[in-house]
Amino acid sequence: MKAFFTIINNLDRRIIFLAMVVAVIWPLVTPLALPVKITPNTQSSFDVIDKLNPGDRIILSFDYDPASSPELQPMAKAVMTHCYRKDVKMIAVALWPQGPMMAKKAFESLAGEAEFSGKKYGVDFVNLGVQPSYVAVVKGMGDSIPGVFPTDFFGGKTTDFEIMKGIKNYRDVAAIFSLTTGSAGIGTYVTIANAQYKTTVTGGCTAISSLEYYPYIQSKQLSGLVEGLKGASEYERLVKKPGLATAGMDVQAVVHMMLIFFILLANLSQAIAGKQK
Repeated sequence: MKAFFTIINNLDRRIIFLAMVVAVIWPLVTPLALPVKITPNTQSSFDVIDKLNPGDRIILSFDYDPASSPELQPMAKAVMTHCYRKDVKMIAVALWPQGPMMAKKAFESLAGEAEFSGKKYGVDFVNLGVQPSYVAVVKGMGDSIPGVFPTDFFGGKTTDFEIMKGIKNYRDVAAIFSLTTGSAGIGTYVTIANAQYKTTVTGGCTAISSLEYYPYIQSKQLSGLVEGLKGASEYERLVKKPGLATAGMDVQAVVHMMLIFFILLANLSQAIAGKQK
């Protein structure tokens, strides 16, 4: 026993660093799918989509940039997976300049999967891009969505797409799902689309900004909220398709357990070494 704790006290710190590297890589290569409790806010957001009928159309707003994509891109893919399986059509818009590219990447990543090989751009999903002045955009869509977005992100005429047939304004969409990282996003849709046009609004956000949306949930203006990477992992569990969010939460759990183990081991070793002295 004495020899063991002597070894621990003299352990090369590079061994600990190597153990941490393994703890990070292992769950990413082979997701452990550790148990995750589904929070009521994530469940409510999931239910908004789950209650829609095949053929219903929603606005999926990509209101974030690459810096927030580790939390919000897995969330976007989980929501799109849910919509595809329900045959709910998605009209992607953006209030952030980088949003259309995030939408493009999410669509392309799912289009490469066998399960969704039959889904078509312009029929099941369309990317309308971004327009300046987000408040004016959200308010303008209450009058005319094609008027605010006359062409899609690639230059095609909006009204020519099958998914846009019969779509004029918020009254023609079943819900709005905003993926938000800053001021432009959920709050804007709640105060305009929900308050003025009574459109159902739900969404997801980065973990650090979730608290500011709680008053909207309490007032029933916001129907659920997917919060950060943990919320994204919960949504992946609900659609039964573990992905990067689930792997990310596995990494956090394994690293935290390893840190606790090393802290306890180091303190125990020091305590025993002190007694022996």
